[in-house]
Amino acid sequence: MDKQLKEAQEKTIAALVKQSKRKSGVPIRNDFTQYSKENSPVPGRLGDMVKSGNGRSLDLYLLHRLIASAAPWDTSRPATVWARALGLGGEKYGKDAVSKCWTKLEGYGLIKRERVSRQAKITTLHENGQGDPYTSPEGKYFKLPLEYWTSGWSSSLSVAGKAALLIASSLRPGFYLPESQANRWYGISADSLGDGLRELQGHGLLSFETETVEDWGTSDVVFQRRHYTLHAPFGKGSKDPISLFLAS
Repeated sequence: MDKQLKEAQEKTIAALVKQSKRKSGVPIRNDFTQYSKENSPVPGRLGDMVKSGNGRSLDLYLLHRLIASAAPWDTSRPATVWARALGLGGEKYGKDAVSKCWTKLEGYGLIKRERVSRQAKITTLHENGQGDPYTSPEGKYFKLPLEYWTSGWSSSLSVAGKAALLIASSLRPGFYLPESQANRWYGISADSLGDGLRELQGHGLLSFETETVEDWGTSDVVFQRRHYTLHAPFGKGSKDPISLFLAS
């Protein structure tokens, strides 16, 4: 991305964060990463996005969730604004890309799109992707802090890094997350999860402790488990938030 597009992106995101009037972050139900169907865990819509390579749709979805901060949980912005926030500029290519992303998100059952005064009105639906109306979350949910956007993580993390961050945010500190279960639990490949976890570690956002386990019912008997903890601003593993803008 060239310097001019990046500057426009940062200024647009800063304006959207301010307009959202949010104070502490965006609440997202755990259903977005994994939900329960007939009492069995099922990968959420996040996995569909990652598996289909829809990283741009994920970015747009999270931006929409940032701005749709109160009932009736809708947003209405010119396509040029969304395109700038995605780092695409405001020309026809950017606007067409935004339209395609809304179409994909509508197909995932995460939003409802209407045309009002020649502008798209986007309404949030339930994170489970079943087309249910959105309500303020209760029960199992996490908050994606505003620093995700204001400290530059939204534009710098890879799709795998963002997926790992969202999954980790839905879990308690010290969580066990074997890469071999990535597809069954979250609908993403083991490689994507491994790459994402290592990316977060490289930025100092994630650390792990190793537990040695004995299981005489297995061929190897002794094996190791990694227990991960997110660090500020995304978790409580450290006191000092990390800003990519400050680190670069």
